[in-house]
Amino acid sequence: MSKLNLSIYLIKENIASFDDIVEKATVLHSYDENSIAYYNTSYVREPEWLRNFFNLTNDHLKTANARVLFLKKISIANNVERIFAITFGYGKTLLKDNVCEEQFGLKIVLNTIARNKIRKISKIDIGKNYKQSQEQMPRESDIGEFGFDIDRDLIKYVTGKSEDEQFGKAIISGGDLFNLVIEKNVTNIDELLLYCYEKYSLTTYKDNFEWLDNIKLVRDKYLINKLNSKVVELLNNKDFSKIWLAIPEVINWENVKCIYIAGQQNKRAEYVDIDNEVFVDSFKNSTIKDFDQIKSKNIYAKSTEDENIEIAKWSASKCIVGSIEIDDQVYAINGGNWYRINSDFAAEINNAYDKIPLSDIEFIDCPNDNDEDAYNQILVNSIPNAHLIHKYKISIGGGRGNNIEPCDVAIEKTLIHIKNNGGSAYLSHLFNQATNSCSALKDTAFRNRFKVKLVADGINDILDDEFTASDYTIVLGIINKYHNERPHIPFFSKVSIKYAYQQIINLGYKFQLKNIKKI
Repeated sequence: MSKLNLSIYLIKENIASFDDIVEKATVLHSYDENSIAYYNTSYVREPEWLRNFFNLTNDHLKTANARVLFLKKISIANNVERIFAITFGYGKTLLKDNVCEEQFGLKIVLNTIARNKIRKISKIDIGKNYKQSQEQMPRESDIGEFGFDIDRDLIKYVTGKSEDEQFGKAIISGGDLFNLVIEKNVTNIDELLLYCYEKYSLTTYKDNFEWLDNIKLVRDKYLINKLNSKVVELLNNKDFSKIWLAIPEVINWENVKCIYIAGQQNKRAEYVDIDNEVFVDSFKNSTIKDFDQIKSKNIYAKSTEDENIEIAKWSASKCIVGSIEIDDQVYAINGGNWYRINSDFAAEINNAYDKIPLSDIEFIDCPNDNDEDAYNQILVNSIPNAHLIHKYKISIGGGRGNNIEPCDVAIEKTLIHIKNNGGSAYLSHLFNQATNSCSALKDTAFRNRFKVKLVADGINDILDDEFTASDYTIVLGIINKYHNERPHIPFFSKVSIKYAYQQIINLGYKFQLKNIKKI
């Protein structure tokens, strides 16, 4: 018997009929009522590139996309039946949306392999800009060697070496699907499927990968619709304590004249950020009918040079941030996606955020029409012995553009970094700026280059010749339209700042937060 590459899915427990699983396919063969193979017709044709690139035709060069889906219903135990799907070729397209169990293959892999036998991972950085990446090692490695951060990275797919006899001691991979190469066919697949389910049902992964359950991407359409409906309800009630809008990416605010919301009542009014009330009032009768209306609503950033030029455009659905609870479960929205947050993990993050010390420096309020640079200037003018540093660009090694801003404002041994509360992506930029600066200041060559500029400007009270990190306090000031004592930021920004706080404290500095009122 030849080895085959099998891609195995587990169908959700509440789906019992094959008709609710298959998307417009023809029966290839019915072995019995519990074992049926489906297919879509393959159309044999010349590859498009043969004519488009080579300007040729050839009867001996053909291509076809085979699509086959095999469904198998198996009795598990105690009269419980589960359906498995095995796809061949492009057979995944024969499955209807939202019918497969999430993380089925991932849990099998993590319940099977040792934590130091991982070869490749696929992940999403939810604490920053939702960057998706794959990392592969030339040999089996521990999860820690991949630069995986358990608080910020959402793991999608893992490949590793299995020593399990049932899996042929082979390389296995898993995300929603479970993939392996093994000698099996339709006559003897039941034993393997039962073993896959047994492995999936284990919780031994929690010994080494407990963080897996902290954050999960929500893909259940029914649940997403329920959450979206809650967003509409909160916005219509103008309850912005749990859900609000923020710019979803890092932009150059100095290039932004104003933020414009399609349909806003006062067409000439200029807002320097997304105003939540103006957003709700931009809908007919100041009422949002459903989430689809939010998706179709556009928000623009207009250029300082020409207000007719839009330098950025976003769907409003991408701008919504915040978290809500439904049925005692915490869900967070960011970047247009919903995430299920483990309640213990949510409490841990919120508690960690609430314990970050607050600065007692009196910060002047930020006028509504000021950008960060303008605010930095009025802050310096309002505090004795304060210095404007935000224009300093200090090289941190070779290469053009490899520069770091030491801080925005300095008051003796207090280094202040200031940003608008522009959502998770923008706040992550602030946290990175602070951590990179703290790390760079430990480097003698960087400090010397910084000091040359300070001395040239007559500033002598910031850097000592003998630098000691513990003498310095790092303050992160967040310009915020919410006037809480502690900055009101999205859940995933709290995840990010927890990481930044730990890094900066570990480098020896003191760390404080400050909410700057935008008026």
